[in-house]
Amino acid sequence: MVLGLDTALKQGIFTLYVLLWVSCHLLVYRSKHDAPAYNSTSVVLLTELVKLLMATGLYLLQDGGPSVLWRSTIASLPLLARYSVPALLYCVYNNLVYTNLTFFDPGTYNVLMQLRIIMTGLLYQALFAKRLNRNQWLAIVLIAVGCMCKEAGKLGSAATVHANLGAWVLLGAQMLCSVLAGVYNEVLLKSDGVKPAGVKVTTNLQNAFMYCNSILWNGAFLAAKGTLEQALSPSNWAAICTPLVLSIIAIMSTVGLVTGFFLKHLDSVLKAIASALEVVATCLMSFVLFGVPLDGFTLVASTMVGFGVALYSRPIPPSRQEYELLPGAYTEDRGDK
Repeated sequence: MVLGLDTALKQGIFTLYVLLWVSCHLLVYRSKHDAPAYNSTSVVLLTELVKLLMATGLYLLQDGGPSVLWRSTIASLPLLARYSVPALLYCVYNNLVYTNLTFFDPGTYNVLMQLRIIMTGLLYQALFAKRLNRNQWLAIVLIAVGCMCKEAGKLGSAATVHANLGAWVLLGAQMLCSVLAGVYNEVLLKSDGVKPAGVKVTTNLQNAFMYCNSILWNGAFLAAKGTLEQALSPSNWAAICTPLVLSIIAIMSTVGLVTGFFLKHLDSVLKAIASALEVVATCLMSFVLFGVPLDGFTLVASTMVGFGVALYSRPIPPSRQEYELLPGAYTEDRGDK
């Protein structure tokens, strides 16, 4: 089974995650070029509010009524506080999505962001005490090399690198925030030790905890930037209340909920691989929709990412010593009768 997606639930979560993020990146890119200027932090804040409403609604529908929700929340206040850490990291990450897509076209942005898969693999092993096998690490390196190939033509001179240093630093910060937030969130979702005993703490409630903290951090971010007045201005709301920007809010709200279930049922490494698969789809769609050229570097990078994903799914054959220990394995006669 490809990538270990052995159930319809896992396959559906994985596919939906990829499709939603590809759509989101394309829409953000278009909104920055074809839509009226808007305050991106206010869009992130509004998105987090929609996520909170959706997560709370799902809890009430699937997990319990208002009284159960209230009791579970009060009993889980320490867990609510712990979500302030990944919420802050996601706050920075989400705001940098809008900033970095003004410097990089969607295909380039998605390819470069795949460098985070190496960070994810290392951090995943450290926190979960699970070692990735040889094929999985080779796949990760192959995907990383493919990412670097995509930008090889733009790194020919020191002047080019220096001219884009600010954009590269922001992209690196966004990658680090993504990796730390994803792995930390997975720890909270999967660790029973952080949940109070006898309390119904479901994925929907943990998603709601995340979005409560995200709203607080994004509000603080607006105040710190001194753009709160701009975010509340009629002109900003007029720019936000357009079909294009409202579509971005709807997609980002949905993908936020899907991410929680992704980390609950899959893991951070598969999440990074899912993001890598966005490369091929986003590069192709950027070419079709926006005329972003598909140069040789892009094609090589996309091919390498595809091979990397295939290699990650391939099991390592047992060594000779391991094979001889398998039940029913044939052992040749070495003359030691």
